[in-house]
Amino acid sequence: MSTERGRGNTYRLVLGGELGDRFGVLFEGMHMARADGDTVLTGPVTDQAHLAGLIARTQELGLELISVALVEKAP
Repeated sequence: MSTERGRGNTYRLVLGGELGDRFGVLFEGMHMARADGDTVLTGPVTDQAHLAGLIARTQELGLELISVALVEKAP
């Protein structure tokens, strides 16, 4: 999935359970992969408000948020 948000820091969010492809549209701009029974979302996050919005979306959907990690800082 691509986004017009621009470059930001790259984050990885790990969610409990394997989400189907239809959930991808709810996390615009994030690459979704499944590994070991979990779903891994990786992609650019423009600012703290954007990150908070992604975390809030997982809570709204009742998903288990296992971890949030900064993978790469933007130049």
